[in-house]
Amino acid sequence: MRLLVSFCFLVWSLSGYSASVWKVTQGERTLYIGGTLHLLSPNDFPLPDAYAEAYNEASKLVFETDIAGLNSPAFQQDTLSLLTYQDGTQLSDVLSPDTYEALASHLASRDLSIDAFASYTPALISVTLSIVELRNLGLTSQGVDEFYYFKAMMDNKQLDWFETPQQQLTFIQSMGDGDEDQIIRYALEDVKKIKESIGDLKVFWREGDMNAMEETSMKEFEASFPDVFNTLLTERNQNWLPMLTTMMNSPETEFVLVGTMHLAGDKSVLALLAEQGYHIEQLN
Repeated sequence: MRLLVSFCFLVWSLSGYSASVWKVTQGERTLYIGGTLHLLSPNDFPLPDAYAEAYNEASKLVFETDIAGLNSPAFQQDTLSLLTYQDGTQLSDVLSPDTYEALASHLASRDLSIDAFASYTPALISVTLSIVELRNLGLTSQGVDEFYYFKAMMDNKQLDWFETPQQQLTFIQSMGDGDEDQIIRYALEDVKKIKESIGDLKVFWREGDMNAMEETSMKEFEASFPDVFNTLLTERNQNWLPMLTTMMNSPETEFVLVGTMHLAGDKSVLALLAEQGYHIEQLN
């Protein structure tokens, strides 16, 4: 979810850098939290060592959602049900002629016909535009979350998640509701900059630089779509807090993996935990 759009395509030396992994402690209780990118390129592997450190210490992994469920036929059906018009409405009915023409032109430049997306909601169109660009840039591999989900299955570690895949669909469904033209215009402008922004964002992710991620990637999004930002990030962070504090009271050591944008800013998961008095240390 913008959400799907926070990546890049670079190879760096990792020495001296931190990573997007934090150790949360209170007394003898420990929890690890790692930031994920949902799509990666083959050059992004191996992941920073901090991820392996947290994984090896944990007996249980907790994700945003059920990764296997995202690939189920039921989820595909739910996607079509929630993110396409079911009452005969067409995309052309909810967009201004100028915006519709701009979208059609962009899709044609990618050898795609707008007719194939006639029943898509603007929310689904926005996500689709981003995915098309990311695939064209070579981001074709599983992300951090999928990598560790399947590794944990092979290693017989416990698995859990905060939200069902269907709940995540409702978050996407809310994008652009009442601002259909604006979200399509925003998405069309965003994909023009995606190659450059991917490079910056992945550097911030690898270095664990949450301040830079907030400044370059989140403030504009929040200013343009405050309600969507609140639904996709702020409210979900707050919803996860009771579950995280419950984990801190358990004897197990968990490794929580969530989208990296949930870890940046004064409303982030890390900020909320710090307010509760937990000690937070970034791993190198």
